[in-house]
Amino acid sequence: MRRALVVGMGGLRGGYDAGVVATLCRELGPDYFDAVFASSVGVFAATFFLANQPDTLESTWRNFVDGRKLVNFWNPLRRREVLDLEYLTGIFQNEISFLDVEKVFKVSASLMYALTEYSSGKTVYRKPDRENLFECMQASAALPFAHRPVSIDNVRYVDGGLSCPLPVHKAIEDGYDEIIAVYNKPEGFYVEKRFRFFHPVASLFLPPSVAGLLTTYERKVREIEELISCNRHVTVIRPKTQIPLRSILDTNKKRIHEAIDMGIIDARDFVRSRGGTGR
Repeated sequence: MRRALVVGMGGLRGGYDAGVVATLCRELGPDYFDAVFASSVGVFAATFFLANQPDTLESTWRNFVDGRKLVNFWNPLRRREVLDLEYLTGIFQNEISFLDVEKVFKVSASLMYALTEYSSGKTVYRKPDRENLFECMQASAALPFAHRPVSIDNVRYVDGGLSCPLPVHKAIEDGYDEIIAVYNKPEGFYVEKRFRFFHPVASLFLPPSVAGLLTTYERKVREIEELISCNRHVTVIRPKTQIPLRSILDTNKKRIHEAIDMGIIDARDFVRSRGGTGR
């Protein structure tokens, strides 16, 4: 039985994912899965999972995700990005929320990030290494307009979630027998057509291939919903109702904590449904 964990996009709604993934790590351990696939904000939870640092993951979301640092629309005046991913990966490299990079690469499970190539709009699946781990994190989470494209090996990338919101397709294609997908949207969720309304503005600033992803995003989400509902290899951990965060850039601490707590409860229910072992 080859198992894969999949964690996707959602911006600050990723607090739900953090609660789920931290709980799975505590209950099952980092060696339970043979591979972890992640895109966008999901790369952070996925990586801390493999490092076996659930407490650090949860603490980071509860204590250091706030509008003064991570998301600040005045940041450009200070020559920083609106979505300050450099701040986030910076605290991963010091004592505040230290990520044990060596542990990430000592486990047997493989780690795969989804990135969106800036020039083509195509999904690129990339295995980070010790040298480029933090750059790959930033690239997969670099939301256009909130963060500039991130260059790796002279190729520019933006948010992997634009082209691959939840990389279950990749896990299926790679032949995993059991896929646990963490999805921070309740059943029946749909993407409002307002994404399409951003296309004319996006077309002025982004390559046509990337701007065009806004017009197809709703279809991608519906395809994911169909896939996870009918594929026998996929089990989904998702909220029963809409999580309280009002947008993907909502940094309200109370609502973030509520989303984390919802994720913890749902992950515990999942493990309990399998007799306490997840099997």
